[in-house]
Formats: sequence, structure tokens, C-alpha cells
Amino acid sequence: MRRLPLVVVVLFLTGALHAQTLGPVDWIFLVDTSKSMRGIGGTKDIWTDVKVSLDAFVKEAGEQDTLTLYAFDRDVREINAASRSDLYRAILTLDAEGTRTHLGAAIAKGLDHAESLRLARADSTRRQVVVLFTDGKQDVRGIENPVSIDSSVDRVGESFVYFVSMGDHELQLDEFAAHAERAEVMRAPTPEAIRNIAREIRAKIPPPKKPEPTRAPPPSQRPPSPPPAPKPSRLATLLKVAIPLALLALIAYVVLQQHRRKNRLEGELEILRPRAAPDAAFVGLPKLQVSEIALSAILPIEALAGSDARLFVRRNGDRKKVWIAAQSGSLRINEVETPLSELYDADTIEIGDAKVRFNRVGDDRPLESNQESEL
Repeated sequence: MRRLPLVVVVLFLTGALHAQTLGPVDWIFLVDTSKSMRGIGGTKDIWTDVKVSLDAFVKEAGEQDTLTLYAFDRDVREINAASRSDLYRAILTLDAEGTRTHLGAAIAKGLDHAESLRLARADSTRRQVVVLFTDGKQDVRGIENPVSIDSSVDRVGESFVYFVSMGDHELQLDEFAAHAERAEVMRAPTPEAIRNIAREIRAKIPPPKKPEPTRAPPPSQRPPSPPPAPKPSRLATLLKVAIPLALLALIAYVVLQQHRRKNRLEGELEILRPRAAPDAAFVGLPKLQVSEIALSAILPIEALAGSDARLFVRRNGDRKKVWIAAQSGSLRINEVETPLSELYDADTIEIGDAKVRFNRVGDDRPLESNQESEL
């Protein structure tokens, strides 16, 4: 127990250093919702991987970050979400049914929003980052007055722009990045690359510039220096530093423990396949004392057959909900394939060759959700 405060201090200071290094970010996502993202027309179906990547962006966003989601095909439309919980649901239910790919309009809309946020906040430590996901080329057939891609090159300004190209590559994006200092094309040809794109983009964003120090006036204009203050003793200096650090460590420890207890997984997993011994067929999630865990840490690796998914907690006000997201392979909830789903009592989970039942008494699936699952 004596080592716990030291560990908490290290974790607290590491997190604080990371926040200071990256600083607050206004994330603006532009997602191609043309049918080709689902594999219609002979392309690869990457829609699930894109949703998982967006989920990672939202999950890893800092408390001071903002997140805005736009969908585009023929036109560009904002996906309104009042909270991050609503944004998770919006990502889960987002469809790809469009017939065109209006990249120029999407880029213009993203830069418009980035500029409006920059002017409204006037905070040099905040960065505006535009991330565009697409698997195709600009296709504006039948669209009146289409917006060209290169028309927005001069509007990048202080924003950072990342084009995530996941399929038939649009060469105009390379030309855009060549002429805009803070724009870059990132190729993500595989599902694994798409899912890891959030981490790669975060690593590329440089720390914010420190404000320039004010210059001291010339000696003739400086006020007379006050007499030097008496030098404090070494003990007083040590106490002045040690007491705030001790209080900070105590506060961090208490907050961290409360946060962990508040967001621990609840419910129970009942292993239906492969057959398990009676004393090993039920896994109580509260005993794990974690807020998220991969199924590969619970089930036999061979039963997953190369697939995996993670269980995690999301809060909706005072309500704690348990969710599951596919990491690799096909995930089926109540025999319906899905990349991301909220779990309710008696829901069945199938992944690879494994099948488990999620039990959480009192958290019954709403009637509408049951009907949707049956459909």
C-alpha cells in the first residue's frame, strides 16, 4: 500500500505532461458515406473499420477537446450530437448510402468550421484538426456548381488537415498536400491501418507554440528595483514545494479511485461456447475491477479464431452502460452483425467460434431495440 501514492503521482504527472504537450484540440471529422465504403460496386467493405477508428478518436479525446462530425456524398451534412454519448450512437447508426463523392465541398465545409472555431476562441494553444476519410475519387456527376478540391488550398491557414485515403486514391489530394504546409495524405489500405489511424494522427500533431516573451524596457525606462527580499531557509523552501505536491498526490489518488469505481464494468459473461467447466462458465465483470477489457483476456484464444472485441463502459448521465466494439473479425449481437453495440441483459455475443451471454439483471433491452434485433 505504501507504493500506491507514488504510482498515482507518476500517473497524474504523466497525464498532465501529455495534456500540456498536445493541448486542447478541435477535431473535425469528414466521413465519406458513399455506397463504395460498404463494398458496393466491387470495392472493399471498410465501413466497420472506419466506425471503429472514429470510436477511437472520440474515446481518446481530451476533456477540453471538441468533436464535430460531418457526413458527405453528394452534399455535406453535419451529424448533430448534444454529448459524446450521443456522438457514439450517431457513429453506430451512420449509414453509407450515397451515390457521389463531393470531396471539394467536404474539405471547404471542414475548413469553414475550423476557421469559425479559431476566430471564436482566439486561443493560440488550441489547434483545429480536420480529418477526412474516403475510399474514392472526386465524383460530382450531375451536381450543379461543384466545389473543386484545389479551391481550398489557400484556406488551410493555421489548421491541420489529414486526408485518410483507404481505396481508389484521388491524386488531387496529393497536389493539395504539396501546396498546403499543414496538409498531409495518409494511406490506409488495410483494416488494421484504418483502425490505427487515430493514434498515428495524434502522434503527428506538434505541440502548440509557446507565446513569445515580452521584451523588457530599456534601462532608462525601468522602475527602480526594490530592495532584495530576505532569502528563505532551506527547510521553508522544501516545505513550500513538498506540501502542495503531497496535497496534489492525495487529491489525485482519491479522484482516481472514485473514477475507477464509478466506471468499472458491471454484469456477468456466461460462456456458452466452447463448453467450460461449471466453475469457469461464469465470469463476474465487477471482480475484474476494470473499465474495459478485451474478450481475448477472458476467452480461450483458439476459440476467437483470430477475432477480438473489447467491452467498455459509457455513462449517460447517472446511468452506467456496458458497450462492446469489434477490434477484428465479425461481431454478432443477438445474431445481428454490428461493429459497435450497447449490451443489455441476456444479449448473446458471437465472435470467431465463441459464444457468450451477457447477464445484467434489471437492464432489459428496450422493446424497440428487441424488435430491431429481430429484424
